[in-house]
Amino acid sequence: MDTVRLIDGVVPGIYFVDLDGTLLSISSEKYFLKHLVKKGILSPGGFLRFLFFYALHPGRTIREGKGWNRSYLSGIPPEAVRREAERCAGILLKDYLREWTLRSIRELKNAGCETVLLSASLEYIATGIAENIPLDYVQASSPEISNGRFTGQLNGLRPWGRNKAELMQRICQKRGVKPDNCIAAGDSWADRFIMRECGSSVAVCPDRRLRKLAESKSWKIVEGRHTKWA
Repeated sequence: MDTVRLIDGVVPGIYFVDLDGTLLSISSEKYFLKHLVKKGILSPGGFLRFLFFYALHPGRTIREGKGWNRSYLSGIPPEAVRREAERCAGILLKDYLREWTLRSIRELKNAGCETVLLSASLEYIATGIAENIPLDYVQASSPEISNGRFTGQLNGLRPWGRNKAELMQRICQKRGVKPDNCIAAGDSWADRFIMRECGSSVAVCPDRRLRKLAESKSWKIVEGRHTKWA
């Protein structure tokens, strides 16, 4: 393989790929949030409520990362979110795709490896992106719907940090594949949990702490500008 290191010379069973910062060079959900405001789908009040939630729960942001807050979706019709997410996915693929990661997905898929997008990003965006490149399965943040409207909460585990590693274990168990026979690609310190569990990992344009870990583990490092969320 030109892009990734095989596990003991063997093609891995599953390739787990992160979205924001790894497959894309920007935050897909931050882009989507701005898009909703620009289109008038997210009201000024909804946007202020979204910011207020962060101010109200600083501890949760530290524990779960900045993407835990989906309060901006509250009250928006799911149909509008699906439609606009599909549009954004096309733009993101066109303008912000990391070519190295795309090549690695294609190479491993062609070699018989299952390719899985495992991301904390909104599932509508992640699915829209996955449909246009050779990804076999997507697990992302699933927003809760009640009475035809988003509640601002999520269904199930959000694929971030330790949760991502747990979801990876579940996927492997269903497919009868050991994590030791898998590869993970990530860009941030929060990805260390899944990357440590897999037999091999790739740090794509990593932050400082993940870079140090990758160097200590002799993981492949893809150079490039790290995606910052602030």
